[in-house]
Amino acid sequence: MQVKRSLPMSLLGANLLLNLLYAALGGVIVPALLENADPVNKDVHLAIVMTASSAMTIAIRPLVGAWSDRTKGRFGRRTPWIVAGAIASAVAVVWLGQADTVIAVAFGWLIAQPLLNVIESPLDAVLADRVPEPARARTAAYYGAGAALGLAVGAVAAGATIDDLGLTTLGAALLLVAGMISFVLLNPDRTVTDPRPRRRPGEWRALWRSRGFSRVFIGRVLVVLGQQMVLVYLLYIVIDRTDQNAADAGRTLAAVVGVHIACLVVGALAATRAARRNRVATVMVATVIGALGLGLPILIPGIAGLIAYAVVSGLGRGAYVTSDLLLLLHVLPSEESHGRDLGYFGWATLLPQAVAPALAGVLLTLTAGSYSILFAVAVVLALCSLPVVAALAERTRA
Repeated sequence: MQVKRSLPMSLLGANLLLNLLYAALGGVIVPALLENADPVNKDVHLAIVMTASSAMTIAIRPLVGAWSDRTKGRFGRRTPWIVAGAIASAVAVVWLGQADTVIAVAFGWLIAQPLLNVIESPLDAVLADRVPEPARARTAAYYGAGAALGLAVGAVAAGATIDDLGLTTLGAALLLVAGMISFVLLNPDRTVTDPRPRRRPGEWRALWRSRGFSRVFIGRVLVVLGQQMVLVYLLYIVIDRTDQNAADAGRTLAAVVGVHIACLVVGALAATRAARRNRVATVMVATVIGALGLGLPILIPGIAGLIAYAVVSGLGRGAYVTSDLLLLLHVLPSEESHGRDLGYFGWATLLPQAVAPALAGVLLTLTAGSYSILFAVAVVLALCSLPVVAALAERTRA
């Protein structure tokens, strides 16, 4: 199977747009809308909203992946879900941008986040479906770099336009639809003549009994949980460390995240060759570097500590994105059910997203609002993932 020449760059662009929405909405716009609606109780509201939206997405994502595996028609398996998800997400995002109460913000994000995952689940499956093993390291690096660039552009753009969130969400929604339609036109789905995968009783239980899949899943949960506890409160961390108002802190946040994501891209591309030689070792080294970066704000006060975190953690996180994705694709147990399997693996990100705001909220309450505790717990969780992944070293060595 040959990789279409346009596919790696197209996947980069599509993942960039998707993560642009995630970063802009979840990282800046939703916290800013809650800050405007109720500044006194913003921490509690953010924890509740993020936890509830992630819980809804947990239920939806594997279903969409499985349905896309079994979709049959002139447009293929993945295309209908990518296009429909983009259009529906755009409507929800525009509506969210007009929200001015806590209830309205919560309702908007409860709709928007699950719909964005309707795009992500089949898009992940495209990578597994159409890219053979020899080309996966390079394509995974492109895919990871797209996510990194999207997070950077989304955070920077939302932070820079935080005073006009309605216009920001409208522009992001239009860009998402245009980008996803361009993706499916440039990369038409040729699986229309493939037979639908046959459902077998107990198939999903066999997936979780897969040693490789379950260990990569647990490792991802631990790493992402720590990262997410920091990221979801990053706007408030900037406010705490700089004493700026929300608008000024949003611009400072944009600069910090911009540095972080630039380093993330560098790390993702730099890890490609190492990950091709030894996936597990590269995942572990990347995890250690990321943990070191998460610990720096504890030692370095003020904005300098956040910049140090942005650089070092960004390099480690970027290398982790590439190597962990490559490891996951290597251990997938079934070639017929990529959409379903990757949909379930999406829980490794969604579960931490659901738990992190609530866990972080409890920790902040117990420590009287000390944001350093979030960095400390993130370091511990990342290091706890190392023995889980290390057990796969012999089995998965390339």
